Formats: sequence, structure tokens, C-alpha cells
Amino acid sequence: MNKKLIITLSAIVCVVAAVLILFWTLFALSSVSVQFASTTQNFLASQQEIIEAGGFRKGACVLFESKKRSISNIENHAAINPNFAYLRVQNIETVFPNKFVIHLSEREELFAVENGGQFLICDRDFRVLRTQSGFSSTQSNAMLLEGLEFENEDVKVGDFLKVEQSAMLKFFSVMLANNRSLSQQLGKFQKLKLCKNVDEFSKKQFDCLQLTTFEGRKFVIGNINFAFANKVQKMFAAESALFSQSADAEGNILDKNGQKMFVQKNSNGQFVPCKQTDENAQVFSFQLLAGCGILVDNLTLDENVDRTENDIFYALVDVNFLLA
Repeated sequence: MNKKLIITLSAIVCVVAAVLILFWTLFALSSVSVQFASTTQNFLASQQEIIEAGGFRKGACVLFESKKRSISNIENHAAINPNFAYLRVQNIETVFPNKFVIHLSEREELFAVENGGQFLICDRDFRVLRTQSGFSSTQSNAMLLEGLEFENEDVKVGDFLKVEQSAMLKFFSVMLANNRSLSQQLGKFQKLKLCKNVDEFSKKQFDCLQLTTFEGRKFVIGNINFAFANKVQKMFAAESALFSQSADAEGNILDKNGQKMFVQKNSNGQFVPCKQTDENAQVFSFQLLAGCGILVDNLTLDENVDRTENDIFYALVDVNFLLA
């Protein structure tokens, strides 16, 4: 082989080797730190415990180190340390050339679900954060959620409930989209209850959600798998419109001309506007309103009818019919 060629190849090999050595040295993981995006009221583990749980390999190239594996390691560490159940890994940031920053936030308690004589305190993703033997809903703790069905058999702290009513995984984001923060959600709703509803026309069964506020107001959202966000928006709009109306000294609700309004109840328990002279006409009052709830539902879903998420309505319903 030509001597000049050998020298050239040797030089190339040396340069490549030098570049590789420099590359691996420069990008070798040297440190991992932790940053919290929220306060940590319930998470008590140290930063060192978090870093150790991630299973980071010091000296490994940051460009090829699996962040997904480390995130999974941290999230799943609740099986060893229950405190880790409260931990949510937002992401792992690479700070070039050779550092990682773990960005964390604390999972927040949203639902209380009864299971086998104890209550599972869960976050928005239905991760079990802790358990307790009894539960009473207040405006500063989780909301009681009844009727939730899930596949898990032996539930432990740190597990994610495999919920059958999957629309409930959107509950928090739907409320947030309607300008209801976590504290506002907890402060408003005392109890949620999932149930089944059969459409009177299609005869299909759907999941519906009953909501009871600390003020005693009751709502039902029919078929939460369709237009959930729009229905929640309609629910809040209906509540605001109904409970902010003008009334006389006796609590009778007045129209824009200052006249009493009249309603009658149909066979479905819904109150509809009517004339004073109509059969079974009643004065529309806040007393009558107190015995009613708000139903929000969609028009019948049929494969032959093209429905949109705007095809929804609300009705004022006798509470005995609403929660039947």
C-alpha cells in the first residue's frame, strides 16, 4: 500500500478518534438537578431520591440517554415510595453540553372514589395518591365521585385507575376550558355521580354525570362522551341566566317588563313557559327553582342525522325527575 495513503488514513483515523473522544467527553452526563413548577405540600421525598429513582447513567452521552426511561422510572417509583404518587414529571430538559434538569409538579387531589370500604384519593388522571378510611367532601378537599367503574382489581397507591367512563379523564380540562380552576371546581361541586341514561328514541345507553353543588343546586349532563365541553359551557350559562333573574318581594321571577312569569310541567318533568290562563300554570319563582335542576343534553344521536357538538340544549327539570 502506498506509504502516503497509509499516512493519510492514519491521520484520518486519529482525527476521528479525537473527535469521538472529545464528543463523548463533552456530552458525557455530569449532573442532574430538579426544579419544581409548583409548591410541594404532599410530596416529601428529597431531590436526591428523585434523581436516584430516575436511574440516570453518569458519563453517558446526553444525546443518546433515554429520557423516557428515566421519566417512567420516576413515575413508577410510587410502588417503592408512596410519596412519589404525588409527583408529575413535566419533562427532562437537556442543558448543553452535559446536564439534565428534571421539571416536576405536584399532582393535585381532585376525586374521592369509594372502593372496598376505603376511599381512593385521585388526581385528574385517576392516579391513586393516597387512601383513607372515611371521607367527607368540603370546599377545600377532593370531590366525592360515585358510580365510577374501573377494571383494576388490587388497587394500590400510585396505580392509575383504568376507568370505564373514559370521558371523566377530560373532566379537569373541560372545567379548565370553561374558566374553572382547580380551587373553583373543588369549591363548587360537593358530589359527582356517574349513571346510565337510555335515549327514549334511539334506545341507546349513554354515560351521564350528576353534579351537586355546595349550594344544593343540581345538574345532569347527558352523554358525557359527546360535546362534553360544550355541555359544561351550556350548564354554567344556564345557571347564570336562571339564578340572576329579577324577582319581586315574594321571590316571583319577573320578565323584562316587570311581570310575573308562568310555567307548566310536562310529562318529562320539564318546566316550560306558558300563559297564566293555561292549565296547570304555575308562577315561576325562586322557590320553584329551588326544587329543580338543570339538564343539559344533546339532540338524539342517530346515524341518519348529522349532528354537531352545537346540537345541545338545556331544560329546567323537577329534581325528582332529574335524578330518577
